[in-house]
Amino acid sequence: MQESSQRNKSLLFQWNFFERTISNYSVIIKMFQHMEGESDLFAEMPRVFVEETIFDACELVERGNGKPSFFSIDGSLRSIESDDLEKEKGSIFSPTVLHDAFGYGTLCVYPLKRGIHVFAYFILGKRKSITLDENTTRDLELLSEILNRFMLLKMHVRELKAVEEKRTRQLDARLAITKTLLENIIDQFPYSLLMVDRNGNICFANRSAKDEFFEGKGFIAGEPIENVIHGIEKGFLEKDFILRGELHYTKGEEYKLYTLESYPVKDDKGKIVFKNLVLKDVIDERIEEEENANRNRMESIGKLAGGIAHDFNNVLTGILGYASLMKRMTSDEQQLNRYAEVIENSAKRAAALTEHLLNFSRRQRVRVMDGVDLNALLGDVLFLMRESFRTIMITTEFDALLPSIRGNAGELQHAILNLCVNAKDAMPEGGTLKVRTERKAYLGGKEFAVVTIGDTGSGIDEDLKSRVFEPYFTTKTEGKKMGLGLHLVQKVIKSHNGFIELESGRGRGTSFALYFPIAEPSREEPKKRKVEPSKGMKRGGILVVDDEEVVRGLLTGVLSGEGFEVFQAADGLEAMEVYGTRGASIDLVILDMIMPGMGGEEVLRRLRETSKKVKVVISSGYMTEGQREKLQEYGVDGFLDKPYSDTDVIDTVTSILSN
Repeated sequence: MQESSQRNKSLLFQWNFFERTISNYSVIIKMFQHMEGESDLFAEMPRVFVEETIFDACELVERGNGKPSFFSIDGSLRSIESDDLEKEKGSIFSPTVLHDAFGYGTLCVYPLKRGIHVFAYFILGKRKSITLDENTTRDLELLSEILNRFMLLKMHVRELKAVEEKRTRQLDARLAITKTLLENIIDQFPYSLLMVDRNGNICFANRSAKDEFFEGKGFIAGEPIENVIHGIEKGFLEKDFILRGELHYTKGEEYKLYTLESYPVKDDKGKIVFKNLVLKDVIDERIEEEENANRNRMESIGKLAGGIAHDFNNVLTGILGYASLMKRMTSDEQQLNRYAEVIENSAKRAAALTEHLLNFSRRQRVRVMDGVDLNALLGDVLFLMRESFRTIMITTEFDALLPSIRGNAGELQHAILNLCVNAKDAMPEGGTLKVRTERKAYLGGKEFAVVTIGDTGSGIDEDLKSRVFEPYFTTKTEGKKMGLGLHLVQKVIKSHNGFIELESGRGRGTSFALYFPIAEPSREEPKKRKVEPSKGMKRGGILVVDDEEVVRGLLTGVLSGEGFEVFQAADGLEAMEVYGTRGASIDLVILDMIMPGMGGEEVLRRLRETSKKVKVVISSGYMTEGQREKLQEYGVDGFLDKPYSDTDVIDTVTSILSN
């Protein structure tokens, strides 16, 4: 009987152990399931414990924090606030069993801890009071400990997620800032930047590219590049190396010239994925380069013309001077006098040509805005045109009272010469170049000086008239015409606050009218009264300094015949030696400016250091107004421009010595 009772107790114990184990295992498995899922472990556990244990209610309540998680199978039971629990029983730091508390027969309270701090209470409640055996108590403590660990793990995972989300937000913020910064940098890039895919469709355009190529219609990703920028061939995208070149592009009525560079972007297999295109607008830069090149060419021509004119003037000085002497000495011999007169007139005609060359060369050096005599400027240009292009006839009609304009004579000369050469090119079989100046009121009565340059050529088609001032537009196919001539002419006229009118038609020739605002009238310096030489003037000594022997001989002959004592010097060093030994006898020095070795300006400076009283006359055929003004600082008394006749020499010398 006793053995049978013990066997029954053993079986009952085993069955109870099995039942508790299954129940505990079920609770633990469900903890794992809720941990792995997205559900809230705190919210789900009360139901699990009620379903798997002997209790009627279960609650998880955080200390002093919001609404607890509560589940009950008995509607008469209620949840317990942590504040109410601690107010009634004080803080609970170890598993505690309460009886007849808060409407429950039995309450099991298990504190959930994080370190030494209680963060929540795990409460199991039974409506009726029960006595828990040692095994059940131990199982419940074990489950509460496991729940505690799961809760801590869940909290840790949640904190890690929060930290990761914060880092992600920070990274996203930094990436957004970086993206914005890069976009701003790319948008501030001064050149147009486009990204094109392997199919030739535009994927990206910076602000400069949008303003330049998508103005008015907006940027549309995926648009073919050839539809946006005419002149780009689609096939160039297939090439996998860096391409550089130029692109001519017309935007409405505006002409553009770009330098184009393309850079391939490849994938890991070396296949082109994108091409970056960089386009730089260089039209203004190229035009300026062409302007400078033209200006340098014209200056070189001017220097060459000036140098030739200087040497030619020395020759003409001898011819004209000696021809004048021959006329005087052969006045009684009619035939010889006639020959001398022919020589003199030929020399004067050559001197006129030299003067035009000098005027032309001097203007190339002018850079300041000053009063410009348009009639004189046109006279020099047309003189050269007549000498160079004899297949055309040139007619002129100048307004003799046309006032000066304020401008750059060199630039205006270049612009007018360009128009004249274009007119000549329009008449390959010959024709007439008509040039007229006049004063005309325009736009509200404002007065302009007008230069009209017309030809009798084939004319310009109506559809081309609007394009003739475009850069790089030309109808000339021969040679390497840049098509910048008329564009530069228009630029010069605009820089002088003027404008151009064009009249032309097929078979009717072409006429350009250049309008320039008339400058305010300036006070002209009163002309100096010519001083008549005194009959009793003393004939003193004169030092002639010139590297040309013919010129020295002419001046010596003319001045000696007038009773002057003449000293000669072939260069600057010799001049200073002669003046050093005979300075007391020298009243006047006739000084050439361009000489080998010591030039005329250096001689003048040394003379003034030696004596302030000696008279100095500058003799030159190649001198600008600026050079004349500079020499006046040394106290120059007069100028004797080459070539000159004997009477020019005598009048100048006697006039200066009479003062």
